[in-house]
Amino acid sequence: MLARGFQYGTAPNALVIGWNGGHTAVTLPDGTSVSSGERGGVNLGGPGAYQAGFTHHMFLPMPPEDGGAPPPLFAPPPPPDAPPPPPDAPPPPAVLIDAPAPIPPPPGP
Repeated sequence: MLARGFQYGTAPNALVIGWNGGHTAVTLPDGTSVSSGERGGVNLGGPGAYQAGFTHHMFLPMPPEDGGAPPPLFAPPPPPDAPPPPPDAPPPPAVLIDAPAPIPPPPGP
């Protein structure tokens, strides 16, 4: 996902994906939540990418609809009610189809 422009964490006005070992859901830039497989089929609404059980999050910055400047590379922190990733969680492995996997970033200081 890094090769496609996604960044680790969450951000406002972005496509946000949350997942754990058994489930994935997204929150669209306008705040619409989408999930698949819960209660069968595709569902709109609910917590989306911000489900409490998700241990990993990535976001894709989206340009504003008014055609202005795109959001900054390092967006402001997520809303206070967004669950943070566990501090000891390693970055999730990238899963790409027909592309070499990127090298994960080095551990922070």
